[in-house]
Amino acid sequence: MLLKTFLLLGEEEISDVQKSFSFQTRCITKLYERVFEKKYQTVDCRQLNFHCGHYPEMRLLECFDGFCPILVPYNIEQFLEYPDNRKKVETLELLKNSLDFVIVEKNWDPTPFREAYERVKELNYMNEFIWGKPKFSPNKKYKAEVTCNHDLYHFTIKIVIKEKKGQVLFEKEVVSTKPDELIYDRFLGHLKWLSDDEVALYEKYSERYVSVKLSDV
Repeated sequence: MLLKTFLLLGEEEISDVQKSFSFQTRCITKLYERVFEKKYQTVDCRQLNFHCGHYPEMRLLECFDGFCPILVPYNIEQFLEYPDNRKKVETLELLKNSLDFVIVEKNWDPTPFREAYERVKELNYMNEFIWGKPKFSPNKKYKAEVTCNHDLYHFTIKIVIKEKKGQVLFEKEVVSTKPDELIYDRFLGHLKWLSDDEVALYEKYSERYVSVKLSDV
């Protein structure tokens, strides 16, 4: 199995992002996944689920169908009181410490994990990226791309239109939603020019879309 997902989980059934540890840690865990470049082969694990809370000790439970739960003693209430910049740093350190425990328990090579940890710091904890491939307009004069910003409280999506040489002509935020992949992923279907003037971002498995027009500039 290839290990590729790392989740920090806290309280359940809390939909308010401002009160949810699980929501607020997603931006860093997803950034860590994105920079975890090595295809890491394991015997029984493709996803690590770190269940944080009032546990007496850190404990690795039995993996099932590639999903491995780990109990992590952690004060979630205190985390929610931290300022935003500290929350990102704290999330990465918590993830690192929890992974260190699993690495020892499973006798894994720590190198790719340490490299991903350092890469997140190099990126200054900013989870910003271009999604998919840019698309040229039918007349080949313009290029559109989708940029994403995954932060503590929101996942925002912009459509950016550039000249052929790369100069930005127009950008517009088209989606802002909760910072959880189960929620925002549906908005990232496919990018399509509807005309030389209008480009649309379609939702997955749907005819719904949001669009921007050059004539709106």
